[in-house]
Amino acid sequence: MSQTQDSLRPGYYQSSMLKMLGTRRDLRSSHQKSLQVNPSPSLLASLTPRAVPEEEESSVPHIEQAQIVAASITQPGPQAVPLFVGEGGYGDILAATGNVDHRHFIVPGEAEKPLAPEDLAFLKVKGCFSLPAESGELIKAYFQYFHPSFPVLDGPSFLQEYASSGLNKINLLLIWSIFSISASYLPIQSRRATKEVCVQRAKLLFDLTHESDKIVLIQSALLLSFWFVDAEDIKQSWYWSGIAFGIAQTLGLHRALDVGLPQSSMREQILWRNIWRCCMFRDVWLSYGMGRPLRINATNCKRSELPFSENHVQGIAFDGVDLYTPAEAAGFMKMWQVLVGVGTTLRAIMSIGQDLSPAQTKSFGIQICPQSDWEQTLLLTVVSRQLRLHQNAALSALYRSSDDREKLGAVAADTTSVIHACLDDGTTDYVAPTTIPLVVPAMLVQLKMLKSTELKSRKQGESTLELYFRFLTAIEDNYPAASIVKRLFAAAQNFIFRSDSGTIHKDQLTSIPSPLVSFPSSQQLEYDHFQGFDY
Repeated sequence: MSQTQDSLRPGYYQSSMLKMLGTRRDLRSSHQKSLQVNPSPSLLASLTPRAVPEEEESSVPHIEQAQIVAASITQPGPQAVPLFVGEGGYGDILAATGNVDHRHFIVPGEAEKPLAPEDLAFLKVKGCFSLPAESGELIKAYFQYFHPSFPVLDGPSFLQEYASSGLNKINLLLIWSIFSISASYLPIQSRRATKEVCVQRAKLLFDLTHESDKIVLIQSALLLSFWFVDAEDIKQSWYWSGIAFGIAQTLGLHRALDVGLPQSSMREQILWRNIWRCCMFRDVWLSYGMGRPLRINATNCKRSELPFSENHVQGIAFDGVDLYTPAEAAGFMKMWQVLVGVGTTLRAIMSIGQDLSPAQTKSFGIQICPQSDWEQTLLLTVVSRQLRLHQNAALSALYRSSDDREKLGAVAADTTSVIHACLDDGTTDYVAPTTIPLVVPAMLVQLKMLKSTELKSRKQGESTLELYFRFLTAIEDNYPAASIVKRLFAAAQNFIFRSDSGTIHKDQLTSIPSPLVSFPSSQQLEYDHFQGFDY
């Protein structure tokens, strides 16, 4: 590696950083290596243009298109970055020069902006450069429990970099974003407080460091979108996921990658594909869980999908030891494919709404629940249960649309069996942050049973809700949204009892902190989702 290229290899923080009082190179990512080439004067010339067929003589060679696109960079720096030019808007300027064969380009990025001394000092005071003693455990926990069902990182490359240099050359923003997730899985005294510290430090780095690596920004924003603690905080799930979607679209991750990126490796293309799948995943499940519109228009995502790759689960080793057995890696790969498919089907269900035909209902039901058989290890059990909760939530949406109450009840019963199993075998410490909205549809079924004219049904609904309250209590220190959902359902349950008997059954609020002064109607809670709360 040349001296110039070597000088572009970033680290996140070194002792010389404070002396420099302005360089932010040490805050950048390093595991996306092939995009960090040196754009010397020959950079654009090094992008080999595609041969132009005679019938496309009016096409502008890719090298010249890239030079036109590069004119948008005000102050070019030494780093090459990917850039996407869409149809319409500024893309029309490029189209006016001739046929546009490609929309993805590699161009010189904007020159780095120095970090103000006061901002650097502020980040230091806030502890952004002081990593916890459990950093290694946090990295390991992330890849053990979270990565299999949300492969937003290139796991093998990340862990190889970590094995080689520790955290010294990994982006600091990304580190704190990872820790905000993985602290959920460590047996520490206050996971909520620990995660809150991680999130606050990640937010500060996101806002103050002018990070130029857009892949890192997308990854970090998606990870931060799993944090929720205060309904009044505007910077939570909906906010961070929206940022991720927007940046991803500026890179053109929603469109088929073409030969306009000659320097992108297949591994990078697989990573980008997984990142976009993670964006689609968060979009549909946040929209479903919050009763809000989908923000990504699938019809605008013109993709030639790469096949699913095992890259994100193969070669996942920590301290020289594989984190997954071959059976676990194969299971995780299949589960990720199924999870993506469930999200795609749910998107279709939400788009069609109440106009589902019987044939569509049957077809969607098969798509949501393909035949599967996993070995029973702890990791496979944890991830497969999370998959079942997603499948059941999607089936709930399907059977509500078709008004099939019998099947809706059966799906709720299966969700209850998953929750019962988590309580029985003590795996509540390993449930994912998306669990809370996934159990809401089943809880709604139990809530409606309280209004049944049959005593047996009312008793069943009451006892099953109590089971869910126990589950939410077990995870509320880890996921504060669990407390909110628990209070909402307890208030609705109390309202139903009050309506039936004319008195408030305070015994139903056992273990529920600070009962609400006014109670929402049960009809409000019977809507598909809890509107206004992020998860």
